[in-house]
Amino acid sequence: MGFIRSFTFSFSRLGRTVLAVAALCSVSASTASAQMSASVSGIVTDPSGATIAGAEVIVKNAETGLVRITSTNASGRYLVLALPVGAYGITVTARGFRGPVTRTEIQLVIGQEAQVDFQLTVSGPETTIEVRGDVSAVNTSTRDISGLVGEQQVKDLPLNGRSYDLLMPLNPGIVNFTSQKTGGTGISNSTTANNFAVSGNRPQQNLFLLNGVEYTGAAENNMQPGGTSGMLLGVDAVREFNVLRDSYGAEFGKRPGGQVLIVTQSGTNQLHGALFEFLRNNALDAPNFFDQGDAPPFQRNQFGASLGGPIRKGKTFAFGSYEGFRQHLHQTSVAFVPDLASRAAAVPSVQPLLNLWPTPSASDPDFSGIAEVFSSPLQTIREDFGTARVDHIFSQKDTASAIYTVDDGNDFTATPLNPFSADVMTLREQVLSLEETHVFSPSLLNNVRFGFSRAGYFFTGEPTPGTPAVNVPGFLVGLPVGAVVVGGSAASNPAATLGLAGSNNGSNLSIARNLFTFEDRMSWTRGRHQFNFGLWLQRFQSNENIALSQYGQATFTSLQTFLQGTASSFLYNPAPTRMNWRSLFGAWYVEDVIRLKPSLTISLGFRDEFTTGWNEAHGRAANYTYTNGVIDTAPRIGGSLFTANNAKFLPQPRVGIAWSPFGRKTVFRTGFGMYNDLQDALGYRADQNAPFNPVYSIPNFAVSKFPIDPAAPVPATAKLVPGGVQPDMKTPTLISWSLRVERELSLRTSLTVGYIGSHGYHELIGIDANEPFPVICPASPCPATYPAGFGALAGTPVPTGTFFVPTNVRANPAIANTWTWFSTGDSSYHALQVDANHRFSSGFSLRGVYTFSKALDDGDSLNATTSGGGPALASNPFNLASDKGLATYDVQHMLSANATYQLPFGRGQRYA
Repeated sequence: MGFIRSFTFSFSRLGRTVLAVAALCSVSASTASAQMSASVSGIVTDPSGATIAGAEVIVKNAETGLVRITSTNASGRYLVLALPVGAYGITVTARGFRGPVTRTEIQLVIGQEAQVDFQLTVSGPETTIEVRGDVSAVNTSTRDISGLVGEQQVKDLPLNGRSYDLLMPLNPGIVNFTSQKTGGTGISNSTTANNFAVSGNRPQQNLFLLNGVEYTGAAENNMQPGGTSGMLLGVDAVREFNVLRDSYGAEFGKRPGGQVLIVTQSGTNQLHGALFEFLRNNALDAPNFFDQGDAPPFQRNQFGASLGGPIRKGKTFAFGSYEGFRQHLHQTSVAFVPDLASRAAAVPSVQPLLNLWPTPSASDPDFSGIAEVFSSPLQTIREDFGTARVDHIFSQKDTASAIYTVDDGNDFTATPLNPFSADVMTLREQVLSLEETHVFSPSLLNNVRFGFSRAGYFFTGEPTPGTPAVNVPGFLVGLPVGAVVVGGSAASNPAATLGLAGSNNGSNLSIARNLFTFEDRMSWTRGRHQFNFGLWLQRFQSNENIALSQYGQATFTSLQTFLQGTASSFLYNPAPTRMNWRSLFGAWYVEDVIRLKPSLTISLGFRDEFTTGWNEAHGRAANYTYTNGVIDTAPRIGGSLFTANNAKFLPQPRVGIAWSPFGRKTVFRTGFGMYNDLQDALGYRADQNAPFNPVYSIPNFAVSKFPIDPAAPVPATAKLVPGGVQPDMKTPTLISWSLRVERELSLRTSLTVGYIGSHGYHELIGIDANEPFPVICPASPCPATYPAGFGALAGTPVPTGTFFVPTNVRANPAIANTWTWFSTGDSSYHALQVDANHRFSSGFSLRGVYTFSKALDDGDSLNATTSGGGPALASNPFNLASDKGLATYDVQHMLSANATYQLPFGRGQRYA
């Protein structure tokens, strides 16, 4: 656990002490600019219940003084859209009625449409009536805010590493998948982020929106945001966030998983800020099973400051935040290395490679030529996060904001399986948001947003400096030594006979992703109808060099063949080429929110998404096609990776219903929608194809032939190893439906019970496209044998007439086996979700959620690193149903609970 020291100082909350306790355990529609804002509506009536038309309604932000004025329509209803989150007061005045009447301390949260009704009394002595109190805990609109993680939780709940996305599982239906994947967060070339499965969707299918603009990461195949620490820093810059988990409205798209809507803090009319430092070290750490003596050294410092306030009161506001992360960690690991006898038996050509592992001592445990070596190599991480925001109120009809966020870091980590091999990463993520909201009239509003997102990433694996491994000659002339795999199938395979040695097979990788986004949303209210229209365009650029095997990888089937210097295969890319991928993503949508009566609201929406495909800026898109079902020997080359763009028209209907038949304390909500997963991370497979990034496999390669000149002719025995994607790929699609019942138990307490289901198709799945076709076993003896696990039958021929897949041939013998992504996967999810929530009141909040679910698919791993122990490739590409089973992120029972209690001491408290 370690010793944790922290201090904070807040100008706005001086003397306030908060005690937060959290427990998390796993057992076994829309309005214009509603993405990042809130709205308020209600009905004004007289004492008899008759509605009052023409009443003036003034909505005022208590923090900035922003004022919006409207009036009730013929039905006595008012609606105010696109309000920044925060505390509000609402004042209603009507001719012939006593007033004005004001309700204060109304807290609006992200995505909320609060229902605030007023009942006016008949004329009498002029007086001002003020009522304090928040809105009902029950949401009577079609909008879903049940995934809200509010300001109180974000600031007060304890977080290991202060990564606020770790609060996402406080909501039902969300599984933290990070600990289940192989590889360490912050050191993997596959992802730098925490992984969450939302409502049965893959972690790669979530979308993070920071102030309405996509917050992208950069890695091989998972673009979720996260720094080199593996954390999502900036908790002091975040006001609140909402996770839309399923059946959301037509304004949301690009991904079918969770839509994580994050709102940063802003300046107000009051100066507010904080200073903080959090220290964690090994002072109280107990040694674990592998530690040799005391717990190894560890120190983590997180420090920073934030400050916000007015530049011009009531007009212009500024906010800034900085957080630094520094970590020095020694983590004990066990490396499996050649023992002293094996080293003595190695042929001369292998002797230099033995320096890629630590030399064991005579006292180290020894197992048939392999020794265990314990070590505590150093991991160092530096990460810096900053946010700057400016908001300006031009008038009651015009507001604007500009927000810039940057996260920059690097790390150096010795691999868990060998202290002589290290991973090095640098990463910078940036998001810029420019937004303007204009109110043409109380019934017509427009919001326009420009966004720019950039993520730059570099990853390499190399021998650890200061060790003998740095002097080992490279496999390719002029390059560092490559990867050595002994008794395993991949350079990072933890089941290998010996620990990974040399460089990671995915070394010298770099990506620079640029997303240019334009978005315009308009809302028009007319009678019972609220029409919403939107246009979203995103220009995508990915300039990347992520070809594998740039330093080469030598694979040995066993320790014996390694000591003899005979590799079963040697992979290398003699001429890696940087690729420049381009695409245009777009969508338009229309939606009609119909309030048929006060107890019934229906949302009917339609969204159409499209892309221009996956295109290389210089015509270097290489991809393999198929003739009569057999992969061709040479790839097709052109400007597009696809032979046909099947993403020109992606229709997505969306429907939502909110019904309160027994009054507003009970609400039934149901939703249905189609969602697509627009592909913007295909480079991991698209960058592995000849002729621009050829990867060759040389069988039965002698170590004595190293080094190879990359410019020399390729040996005649070498075969190309294709990558690529399905040339006529379909866009992954999800159909989602839900039914929830929400009941108000008290003004601030609610209970929600719901069923959520979904079906996904055209999901990406890894397949060996060069598998031979199944054939019928001929007369005895059959060349196919029973696999291990069949007891006495293992290794014996299967009966004549059995279908089998030959293992010693390929469909196209001119090339090697492939790792190709096909859009042929299926998935399903069904869940019961329960959510009991007591909102913060009188210094106390409490929430508990439970999910009983099952997630099924026929494969969800895009590479071995993120497979979480599941198969990375389809076992039988001719019968994908044979792989159908529980998803790698399936957790049948999930329970999460959190509570916050504010001690009654300090300014404004009972015991001041």
